Amino acid sequence: MDQEQLEYTPTAFDVETQSRNIQILKSIIPYMDGPRQRNFAMMVKFLELRNVASLFGRQSVSLSMCSTDDPSEKRMQLLTDIKKFCTPAEQDSIDMMLTAMQMFSSYDTFFHTPTPE
Repeated sequence: MDQEQLEYTPTAFDVETQSRNIQILKSIIPYMDGPRQRNFAMMVKFLELRNVASLFGRQSVSLSMCSTDDPSEKRMQLLTDIKKFCTPAEQDSIDMMLTAMQMFSSYDTFFHTPTPE
């Protein structure tokens, strides 16, 4: 990615698997000497992985963010979520894709909606 600073927005997955304590541990890593950084960073990632395993070990886990079962609507929601993490140029491309998808959806609705008899 470019050197641009993008605002960090946690994903639904991050919200479920991260904790305040893990964020504190991550902030310590740059202040450690080289050899310890590697081991400490690996320990932090292990804790994150443990949280992921715990999350999916529950009976009723769902990270579903979509309120619809319509595949085209899900694609549009996915692109909108991804867009937050993209550069301005990538965001413009996603906007063009979303606009095209909306046009096709409108076309489809207009021309393929059954008429009442």
